[in-house]
Amino acid sequence: MSTSKSQKIEPFQIRQGMLALELGSTDNKTLEYLDFLTGQVPTGAIYFLHVLPRFDVLNSMLGREAEGMISNYEINDEVVTKMDREIRARMSTHEGMHVEFDVKEGSPLEQLLEDAKDVNADLVIIGQKSGVSRHGILAKNLARRAPGNTLIVPDRSKVQLKRILVPIDFSPHSINAMRNALALNESLETPAEIVAVNIYEMPNLSVYKIQRTRAQFEKMLRKDHEEAFEAFLNTHFPDQKEQIRIELIMQEAPGIAQYLMEFATAEEADMIVMGAKGHSKVELLLLGSVTEKLLAINEHIPTLVVK
Repeated sequence: MSTSKSQKIEPFQIRQGMLALELGSTDNKTLEYLDFLTGQVPTGAIYFLHVLPRFDVLNSMLGREAEGMISNYEINDEVVTKMDREIRARMSTHEGMHVEFDVKEGSPLEQLLEDAKDVNADLVIIGQKSGVSRHGILAKNLARRAPGNTLIVPDRSKVQLKRILVPIDFSPHSINAMRNALALNESLETPAEIVAVNIYEMPNLSVYKIQRTRAQFEKMLRKDHEEAFEAFLNTHFPDQKEQIRIELIMQEAPGIAQYLMEFATAEEADMIVMGAKGHSKVELLLLGSVTEKLLAINEHIPTLVVK
């Protein structure tokens, strides 16, 4: 009797996407990437949002003499016009895709999360400028609290999908990440190479009473992880395992996220797909420490954080 938990991989789709616009230079890459992605992936709707500071705060910054000179409506109308112009200039009109855009006031992160919940977004997208936080939103804060998947697009990203990297720790979260990577691959006109990487630590041999050299222990440890990887794929992805290249990296110093970033850069990965925590109300407020650290140091590879 088979113990396989394999399920058919359905092509990736965006039912309701949501993109936070800065109305600045970061948007150029984000819109370019979204245009590429929606050209490959079936997309029902995209909702664009720009968040302005609250007008009472704005008025206090401008001073009393500026009060009443401009109305909320006039500012919002001007911003919506700019959004419309920016979106039309950088995005194609894909058949069957509905587009809406809006301007809200408030905290960028809180308003984005509120609207994402209201429109039931299954993918929230933000751009990220190298070296700084944009939109008032840190990628890790959005990925931690967004109700669905989150795609972070650094402004140095390549607009292509030839190689997708999936970190694997054999947890349910990495199963979900791999499933999403395979689903995305199903939607691409030209399938990407999927690279599954597991980073493992060499234990301190001084605490073990073993009659083996370090080289022998390393070989034994690597064999164990190779067998674990094989069992992982046979159990969860037996029909897709031929599509997946396995890589093992022994960690000799602290910092799994740094190892991942260096490997992704060396491999010229075009996207990293990582699992967040689970689906309970408590877990949705958490994000794996490796994912958080990777988002903090990644300045050139789009990262899809899946839930």
